[in-house]
Amino acid sequence: MCQDSLELLLLRHAKSSWDSVAQTDHQRPLNSRGVDAAARMARLCVDLDLLPDRILASDACRTRETVDRFIDSADWSGPALFRSELYLAPAETLIDEARSHGQESRRVLMVAHNPGIEDLASSLAGELITCPTATLSRFRIDAKFWSDWNGTATEHLGTWRPKELDD
Repeated sequence: MCQDSLELLLLRHAKSSWDSVAQTDHQRPLNSRGVDAAARMARLCVDLDLLPDRILASDACRTRETVDRFIDSADWSGPALFRSELYLAPAETLIDEARSHGQESRRVLMVAHNPGIEDLASSLAGELITCPTATLSRFRIDAKFWSDWNGTATEHLGTWRPKELDD
């Protein structure tokens, strides 16, 4: 990665459970498929040498569990920041949060929800990027610091979905 550029990884949370009607949307956990998919995407990041310097994530249960599985599966030890502002956030808020909390990190992984993740990925790619659960997209950002990011991407470097990966 060029020193005068940043990388943004966007990950939609993994598949959540709808088993308990008593839970609020914010409290829904991952189901077993989601646990497996979060681990699979972490292994992909390890295999492609794409581990982030920092994770910014929604504070919802399903995003926390996605991040926990990612950390465990990737044996990652960097900082993870859980923000209520990222819960069901639109694309503009995702950009603002990266600007505010990306700090000195060169590569940031943002874990959040649709439609915000899909809207931001599509906007950055300049084409529709569908983001079913646990979809990961990678973008190169021409900025030296997150606080300078203008909300656009220079290059869409790939999108991966768990169902499309080899076992």
